[in-house]
Amino acid sequence: MGTTQQLPPILEAVLVRLGRTTDLNVTQAVKLPYLVDVIAMHILGRQITEGTHQAWDYGVVTSQIWHYLNKCDYSPIFHLVTLPWSEEKRLIIDITEPDPRLTPEERQIVDFVAKEYGHLSAVDLGRMTKFMNPTVSKWGSNRAADLGSEAYDRMSDDYQEMAKQAASLTLDQLRRVSYPAQDDAEESVA
Repeated sequence: MGTTQQLPPILEAVLVRLGRTTDLNVTQAVKLPYLVDVIAMHILGRQITEGTHQAWDYGVVTSQIWHYLNKCDYSPIFHLVTLPWSEEKRLIIDITEPDPRLTPEERQIVDFVAKEYGHLSAVDLGRMTKFMNPTVSKWGSNRAADLGSEAYDRMSDDYQEMAKQAASLTLDQLRRVSYPAQDDAEESVA
């Protein structure tokens, strides 16, 4: 017997469009809608997906999709296929007709996210979404993820590269290349 849990209609439409544009594994399916909403907030001034994006252990996750895909026994739209020799599951879209629930502008944003970020691995998407939310002090807290202009700015390649390099430094490495700060007031008195 299948579960009756459903996705919000627009979130379902976004997931279908993402899955028709690029092959998705479960991690991509739960993370890419967050990127859709960050870009939508920047361009349209509002979210598209109707999703709840939260700070989970491995980055930002759209919780409704996670729960739906992990508890849904039957769906006329989606099914999961376990890849051979892997724990990864691939999301398969079982419909072919376009979904009229998305506006042309919304479709452009979803297609952009699929093209630009759909190839990223689970690890890279997790790292990217964490770097977009540097104020989260405890990952796994289910805290709401940032959808604002700062999150959008942190999507840039330059910011992501800087954050990746900074995250790789240890405190000892920083101490070796840092100099003590000097107070300008002390220098002017001398």
